[in-house]
Amino acid sequence: MTLLVRIYYNTVFGALGGLLGWMLFGVFGEKNPSGAPAFLFLNEQDLNAILGGLVIGGAIGFLVVSVDAIRDGAMVRFARLASYGVVLGAIGGALGMFLGDKLNRTLIEALGDRWYVAMLVRGLGWMLLGVAIGMSEGIAARSLGRFSYGTLGGAIGGFVGGCLFMVFYQAGLPQASATQSSAAHIWSQALGLVILGASIGSLSALVQAVFQPACVRVLRGWQEGREYPLEKPASLLGREEHADIALFRDMKVEKKHAYINRVGERYVLVNNSAPPEWTRVNDAPVPQSLDLNDGDRIQLGNVILRFHLRAASNRQRAKRPLPLPG
Repeated sequence: MTLLVRIYYNTVFGALGGLLGWMLFGVFGEKNPSGAPAFLFLNEQDLNAILGGLVIGGAIGFLVVSVDAIRDGAMVRFARLASYGVVLGAIGGALGMFLGDKLNRTLIEALGDRWYVAMLVRGLGWMLLGVAIGMSEGIAARSLGRFSYGTLGGAIGGFVGGCLFMVFYQAGLPQASATQSSAAHIWSQALGLVILGASIGSLSALVQAVFQPACVRVLRGWQEGREYPLEKPASLLGREEHADIALFRDMKVEKKHAYINRVGERYVLVNNSAPPEWTRVNDAPVPQSLDLNDGDRIQLGNVILRFHLRAASNRQRAKRPLPLPG
């Protein structure tokens, strides 16, 4: 259920990012520029593609990268994550639109104006946006694991979303009057961008969840039911805004209460000078540090967490006997 919740939030925020990008490009961009001077080696169509990619990529990156901070209500962390998402998303979007358009025109000249060529090229172009958003998640979180998993998931999501975007984009060009065609074109573009953002958000979350090595789940306290991946060498738990595992609203939890360090294949809970009676594993106080095992119950203040090791969970599933036929 927690995986579905995580995918749900990423999908919704990605879709909202696509819709926001469409709205902003409608305000600041020109769908059919004319008379604009060329800039360096770029023509009018190139400039319009770059502008569209900047706006759309920045909007999707803004919401997808900052979704965890929004869910936690951590405004300081939100500002940091959102800035990475906007900048890298805008760069990835601009490159994706520009290179996609260039490749599209080249292939059309070679293969003809075929729908599957345009779909494939747009998927490859928006894949750069997905890669940029996945990279920005890892850079903002200072996590090599999230960087690699997010980049892979973003690339897949960008490709799938780009292909679907082109399907809806071309579906909005009916053989009807100019007014009907224009309206259908606008709405199909909006729907395509919503699906693009949703694909990047959902598949990025899915790939990260599949490959995450371990996590902790909140059993009681702030964000009950929330699952936090342990993708960094040292994950901070506490009330601090920048904490990797934010445990707000409990004053018995210190701002930097504890760390969960990854040492090879081991995970170690390290008490960061917090009172041992408010730092427990399986009800036993932890004055300094303690190795964690799959299923351990961690208590910090009044907050209760459950540690889950992905490798152990996989072994347990593999040992389950198959149901007998009949």
